[in-house]
Amino acid sequence: MENGTKTPIEKRIFTNRNLKLKTIKAVGFDLDYTLANYRSPEIEKLTFVKALEKLVSQKHYPKKLLDFEYEENFAIRGLIFDIKHGNILKTNKFRYVKRVYHGFHKYSKKERKQLYTNKKLDLSSEDYRAVDTLFEIPETYIFAKLIDFFDKSSPKSQSSSYKWLYDDIRWAVDLVHRDGTLKTIIRQNPEKYIVKNELLPMALNHFRKNGRKLFIVTNSGFKYTTFVLEFLLGENFRDYFDAIIYSSSKPNFFTHKDPFKIIEEDRCFEAEKGNIYLLENKLGVHGDSILYVGDHIYGDMLKTKQASAWRTMMIIPELDEHIMIKQKVKEDFKKLIKLFDIKNNTNRKLENTIEELNKLIREKEDEFENLSIENIKQIDSKIQKLTMSQNKLNLKLTEVLTNIRSLEENIDKSYNPYFGDLFKEQNELSLFGDQVLDFACTYTSDLTNILYYSPTEYFHTPVQLMPHDKEPEFLDIEISEINEINET
Repeated sequence: MENGTKTPIEKRIFTNRNLKLKTIKAVGFDLDYTLANYRSPEIEKLTFVKALEKLVSQKHYPKKLLDFEYEENFAIRGLIFDIKHGNILKTNKFRYVKRVYHGFHKYSKKERKQLYTNKKLDLSSEDYRAVDTLFEIPETYIFAKLIDFFDKSSPKSQSSSYKWLYDDIRWAVDLVHRDGTLKTIIRQNPEKYIVKNELLPMALNHFRKNGRKLFIVTNSGFKYTTFVLEFLLGENFRDYFDAIIYSSSKPNFFTHKDPFKIIEEDRCFEAEKGNIYLLENKLGVHGDSILYVGDHIYGDMLKTKQASAWRTMMIIPELDEHIMIKQKVKEDFKKLIKLFDIKNNTNRKLENTIEELNKLIREKEDEFENLSIENIKQIDSKIQKLTMSQNKLNLKLTEVLTNIRSLEENIDKSYNPYFGDLFKEQNELSLFGDQVLDFACTYTSDLTNILYYSPTEYFHTPVQLMPHDKEPEFLDIEISEINEINET
């Protein structure tokens, strides 16, 4: 299995920043969606139902909410709540808004530009909140569902702000996580909600090779974490790890200096709270000799990068399906590229034709008194031909644009019927895609994919091309250089 060059694409580890595994002396893991993958849509449906029950029983929302059904293909990570306006946004890498849903109503381009024209979102503002984790996916759907419901049935929602609704939903979702509602049900039937990956013990042993130390830093508490680890790895799960930090309060774990609340100081050190500096000292490993594996773009990737020299591997469970869809739409994507070339060529011809036509019209108007009848007829003939050419080019352009729109919609909806590609927005990176590129040294769909690679693997960053590098005059050179590198 240890040969990355022969690894199926959906099992590969992708590199944003060179990483030499042989220099890594300790590897840390988050729990949820890293060591423990949850079954989708089962876990989202459970959160959806239980959060609505809280809203009805404790916030006195209409009982009709209990009849709502969960739609699993609505939300993706990287979206933004516009709390004030009750909208769900998707932005490009520059944080300019490109898609807006108010409930299930998609804003037209005109509506979107009226509200968000030239507006680069300030995500530090209390008016916005990013959807960073997979646990927030059902919350996003509840927000859209209740916006849709209350806009149709209650004038209260159509006030100057939807903060009241957002706050209630945030309270309900947070409560079902905090008060044990979800954890109790999961503990009663773990097979229904947690994927038991038989390769996980092998992967952890693979990480341990060359004398590496392994540890866990999770925000989950002692009881739940130990239950999940025992389910995944057996009652001797501690044998895999040198330290387990429970209730760590990430991202504060990376920035604050809270002391450890020690639970056990056996071979596997166990504690609650603490901070990154105490953990490094306990492990006897520091800085870029540590690799941290997690799924949270903010709590695991960004804060780790900002507060330390730790290297990172981001787990993106959605990547597996994303790659399969990308393979299915490959031919459509090739057609789309060709259509864009045809569109650009047609546009150039149309602009040249219009310019030549306007030039002849101006010539006829300005020089009419000095032109002979024969000259005027010749100009009129040319104008007529150019006008016919203009009409043909206009028709061709309309046809090409129609085909482009149809293909773009088909490709877009293949990923998600509402928000499209997780990593892209039109021809640009999405906010999520850009964050993965910026904050994760490496990324993959599952941590067991490490089994396809050597314990001393050197993950190389691909050759990065600037837009001018991709011009036809240079592209063949770049490709040949890449081939030479791959052959050596």
